[in-house]
Amino acid sequence: MAALATGWLASNVGAQQATEYRALLDDYCVTCHSQRIVDGQNEPATALTSQLRAVGLALDALDLSAVAADAAHWEPVVRKLRAGLMPPAGRRRPDQAVLDEFRTWLETELDGAAAASPNPGRTATFHRLNRAEYHNAIRDLLALEIDVVDFLPADDASFGFDNIGGVLRISQSLLERYLNASRVISRLAVGSPPPAPFSEEFRTAQDEQQQDRATGMPFGTRGGMLVPYHFPLDADYDLKIRVSGARGLDEQNRIEVTVDGEPIDLSAVELGSSIELRIPITAGPHDIGVTFYRNPPVLVEQVRERFQNPRTAGNSGGPGGSMPTVTSLTIAGPYDIRGPGITPSRDKVFVCQPVTGSEELDCARTILAGLARRAYRRPVTSADVEVLIEFFEMGLVNGDGSAASRGFDSGIELALRRLLVSPEFLVRIEADPTGVASDTPYAVTDIELASRLSFFLWSSIPDDELLDLAERGVLSQPAELDRQVRRMI
Repeated sequence: MAALATGWLASNVGAQQATEYRALLDDYCVTCHSQRIVDGQNEPATALTSQLRAVGLALDALDLSAVAADAAHWEPVVRKLRAGLMPPAGRRRPDQAVLDEFRTWLETELDGAAAASPNPGRTATFHRLNRAEYHNAIRDLLALEIDVVDFLPADDASFGFDNIGGVLRISQSLLERYLNASRVISRLAVGSPPPAPFSEEFRTAQDEQQQDRATGMPFGTRGGMLVPYHFPLDADYDLKIRVSGARGLDEQNRIEVTVDGEPIDLSAVELGSSIELRIPITAGPHDIGVTFYRNPPVLVEQVRERFQNPRTAGNSGGPGGSMPTVTSLTIAGPYDIRGPGITPSRDKVFVCQPVTGSEELDCARTILAGLARRAYRRPVTSADVEVLIEFFEMGLVNGDGSAASRGFDSGIELALRRLLVSPEFLVRIEADPTGVASDTPYAVTDIELASRLSFFLWSSIPDDELLDLAERGVLSQPAELDRQVRRMI
């Protein structure tokens, strides 16, 4: 009886407040925000009426006893009242205390309705990884840094964001880019020899500092460039450095080449010349540095400050003066290949190595199951692994068609290529549970929560710890969820 009495009293008070606030709206607001104005009935077309019609808010048609039913209309009213914009300046206004009471009542009604019937909305069922997420996923899956701009075009944006699922479409040309990227990335990760030596040129940016120490270069040097580069194999590589400037200078300028900060060559620079050298480098990521020793200052050496040039990036011009500058660095190779070497990528991929031919299939299953679990962001099934094993067996027997390319590594490379073009990797898939209405909230699974967390905080795939917790069903526990968020941040 007490509960019934309390409920009756609350509903009675709510109805009384709704009646009081209806009188408030009719007195101060409905003059402008009425259905008659919105419909344009017998109203002259003025700037004010045109604006009111565009807003389309008819307060006389809204029921204050059922605020939740018209939440989309009452939310803008709350925002205007919070900002003190309504009633507008120059119009009659009730006491501020009355406005505050009305706003508080509206907020309470809206918040109560939202708590009773939460509607967090829906994410896109198919959400393609954008370019940044693809780059990060490759880095975390294979310990491989790639220049993703070389592989994928820029993503479409919506409302200033480039990760809105509705605009991240997949076209035929984009699929071809993914296929090409998977071929190059799988070869780099495994350490397969390229079909032929290649070369890649890196040019100095126009706004790169050349009169002072360049970014990443040692103190006591000036200019130059630092190029992070992934060398695919233990082999010899050619470095070609082009320089410009040095007109009219008699003094000698010396240029130093470094690998991971260690000097490997020091050469004098002549006008219009280039420096070429072949050096042995181990497979994996290395920083190639090219820089000048700083000469003691002379009477006239250079333009002391970079000139402003609006036609160049960063609004800063070229070096000016007659000092020599590095124009480009070209890396070519590999030559005299000595093997795939030991790289972070191979350590990440080859968690086992078969000793005999009979061990190859079991080892391949172990490798591919681990990679697929991270790439697909969920526990993998035997069917998932068998799809990849089919490609492994093709690579094991055929390679790329040459006898030298056949073998265990080639099988893993081909299976990895297949994995990197799988929709399970390229697309985040979230479907409503069976039997749940489209407008009904539901609890996401721990596996879905792991992906939502990692892509929100890292823009990348979940790590092993997140997946382990999700598979055990404990990630969604409040204490564990709080601990993981703090760890990830």
